[in-house]
Amino acid sequence: MRQFAISLPLPPSELHAHNTGHWRTKAAAVKRYRKMAHVAVIEKQLWPKFNRARVHYLFALPNRRRRDAANLLHSCKPAIDGIVDSGLIPDDCWEILEIGSVVCVVRSPSEVVLTFEEMECKS
Repeated sequence: MRQFAISLPLPPSELHAHNTGHWRTKAAAVKRYRKMAHVAVIEKQLWPKFNRARVHYLFALPNRRRRDAANLLHSCKPAIDGIVDSGLIPDDCWEILEIGSVVCVVRSPSEVVLTFEEMECKS
């Protein structure tokens, strides 16, 4: 089974579901984080292309403050879109991309590690 992993900084607070800031501030943060994920894939140069994949999320957090895992996933949506832009996966619809495990740990550096594992195509 082929796998591919990238590490990104934790998503900025503007991307969190409950952020009530101005739409333009959020749009700029979405654009930056999407581009960051796109570049992170492209910089690895030799990467597989998956027709179907499962993504696993590892959130390395700076402290034990309570966090909602669903909100952490939501804030990573621009990263997934950037990965689709890179060509690693053709789309992020439910038929192509499954959500696997979501793990939170306390460690340094703070980051999110997205690991994609290849899945067989549905017949």
